[in-house]
Amino acid sequence: MAPENFVDSPPIKQQHLDYLAAERPDTTDDNSMAEDYNIEDFYAWALEPCFPLFKTIAPAPKQNLKITLHHFLHPEVFYYSLHAVGGELNPVQSDGRGAGMLAPGLELDDSAFSSTWPSFLPTEIELCITNPEDAIVASPGKFLVDGKAICFVKMYQHGDTNIALCELENYKRIMESNLDPDIRICRLLAVAKDDENKFIGLLLTYVECGFLTLACAVHDTPDSTKQKWVDQVTGTLTQLHQAGIVWGNAKPDNVLLDKKDDAWIIDFGGGYTWGFVEREKAGTMDGDLDGLEKIVEYVFRERAE
Repeated sequence: MAPENFVDSPPIKQQHLDYLAAERPDTTDDNSMAEDYNIEDFYAWALEPCFPLFKTIAPAPKQNLKITLHHFLHPEVFYYSLHAVGGELNPVQSDGRGAGMLAPGLELDDSAFSSTWPSFLPTEIELCITNPEDAIVASPGKFLVDGKAICFVKMYQHGDTNIALCELENYKRIMESNLDPDIRICRLLAVAKDDENKFIGLLLTYVECGFLTLACAVHDTPDSTKQKWVDQVTGTLTQLHQAGIVWGNAKPDNVLLDKKDDAWIIDFGGGYTWGFVEREKAGTMDGDLDGLEKIVEYVFRERAE
């Protein structure tokens, strides 16, 4: 949305400049301008002429819509810029492509994977949606595999190679261990790879939790429930350590709370979080125990105060 796009309409160009000036009030001495315009007005001004276009290129989704992980990773992209045309603000299709999107996937050696793990293409992994509108989500989590198995897909970004290798190795250890089958951790069900054998992500046990973690569920919680969570996390971590498995990044954000108010340990990709695990102890059982101690303090911090 460059100023030169509006040279054919001085009123539109001036309005655009006024919005920009109001967005950066430090660049002008006119304080009233910032009061007359706000960023939401700017967005509305720019979006209004695009609404007819949205209906054309992105019509309302059909019922029984099938959206796969491939669709999410490789969305169809349209490029438009706003211009003054005939004295009106209009979107005009652009040939520019900007920075573009990096193709997903990590190139890992086959030795990083267990031969017993099933592998699925992104086209075979379907997003679970009840309503067509649910297809438009920033970060989908619930997927369907083989038309029946519901799972969570943990995807990796470029630069996540070490995290992915650590997590794959930990899931090998979990698979080979004698952990209680009812232990509250996500199990690895399969892996996702593209048609070039690039690793996309893990297909994990889906926990019905509404994305609720210990980090955002402590306030106004009865002490008895807090104690249950602490006992469950402690018990799970004890089992993992007995099997020689390190949690790694112990913190409240990595404890899910399911619909039954039970606590699940997640994330075996290593790392550390300041305030919970010291860098020097990252990836060790001692680091896990320090993290657990900090988690307990976090859960009961209001009582201590």
